[in-house]
Amino acid sequence: NVIWRSFGVGLYTEDGNEMNNIIRWNAVICPTGPLTCSVTWQGKVEAQAGIYFIGMTNHLLYNRVVGFENGFWAAGTHHPNGQGNAKDKVCPQSTPLGQIRGNVNHDCFRFGLYLDDQHPRHVERDANGYITNFASCGEFMANGTDNGIKPSNKIVDEFDYHNMFVGQYAMGDISFVRYTSLNNAHAIYWKASKNFADGVSYHMIDCIFANDPEDSYGQLHVYGPSGPFTFRFVNNTFVGGPTYYAALSAGQH
Repeated sequence: NVIWRSFGVGLYTEDGNEMNNIIRWNAVICPTGPLTCSVTWQGKVEAQAGIYFIGMTNHLLYNRVVGFENGFWAAGTHHPNGQGNAKDKVCPQSTPLGQIRGNVNHDCFRFGLYLDDQHPRHVERDANGYITNFASCGEFMANGTDNGIKPSNKIVDEFDYHNMFVGQYAMGDISFVRYTSLNNAHAIYWKASKNFADGVSYHMIDCIFANDPEDSYGQLHVYGPSGPFTFRFVNNTFVGGPTYYAALSAGQH
């Protein structure tokens, strides 16, 4: 599908219990540029995106988002208890993601890919996607072990360019695999994370961070996370320039 100049949002899972839908090969385009497809009547200020999820366990494959306030947004923090019929029956920030592969976000005003504050866990839910044991949304299991999803969720073959930010604030048990950043103002924006519950995943692996200095937009700068964990950053490539004060830095605040 091609969704042309839709206002507020292009595609979304709204309530928080939606599961196993396949959102594939769509182009969601705001042709007149960032903010011109945003609306005030929703009362959401900057909380608008070409594609957004409250129901997280859905597959996002080979989509394109152009020119929105945010590209793809996992908006669990804005509706941590769900909406509509799912309100107070779900925990979106703890719900595992589906497959996320091969998506492109570019020329968005704020974030391209925006995973916000997601921590996928072994949640217990019924066939309707409603949580049956809210303790399963928590950071730890009853025996005290890490409740992070095993194996980790993955963002695979993501390509983002000409966005203000790409990334998230706090996020755990989600791995970037072969992500490519080109001329973003922040190649990755990431404040806090954790060790992977599966013990083997990498925070970022086989990624490319590129910046064409002849393009007036963007810089070669990865803002990495900090905290009491090991940041597993392996086999990644930096190309071009300029940097701001470092190509890779962590601990923003």
